Amino acid sequence: MAECATCSQQLRPEWNYCIRCGAPTHPVAPAPTLAVTPPVAPEPLLPTRSFSRTTPTLAPPPPVTRVNTLAILALILGCLASPLAALFGHVALAQIRGTHERGRTMSIVAIVLGYLALALIVGLLITYLISHA
Repeated sequence: MAECATCSQQLRPEWNYCIRCGAPTHPVAPAPTLAVTPPVAPEPLLPTRSFSRTTPTLAPPPPVTRVNTLAILALILGCLASPLAALFGHVALAQIRGTHERGRTMSIVAIVLGYLALALIVGLLITYLISHA
């Protein structure tokens, strides 16, 4: 029987480690070190085709310098204290969102003036009805 090189314990041939100290009974080969290599892409199974077609890049649309006509009309009606300015201003805003024309501020001002004119007319009407009843 063989003896343990560390503690002199009697070893059986089928043992891989000493039961007293835990030392290996057979010389252990050093573990192989694994070199880290970058992964290699597998070769394609089918030949690849390269397309020379390039995707077209879309240029931004040129800036629109037109002012929405309905926004101008709505502002004029708002200055004349007409409630139709609110209606025309809303329609002009919808057009401006679709066509990206100028005149958004004019249509908002016309909407405010139109609602103020509507409130003034309703207030005057209520005052008239109360005073002549």
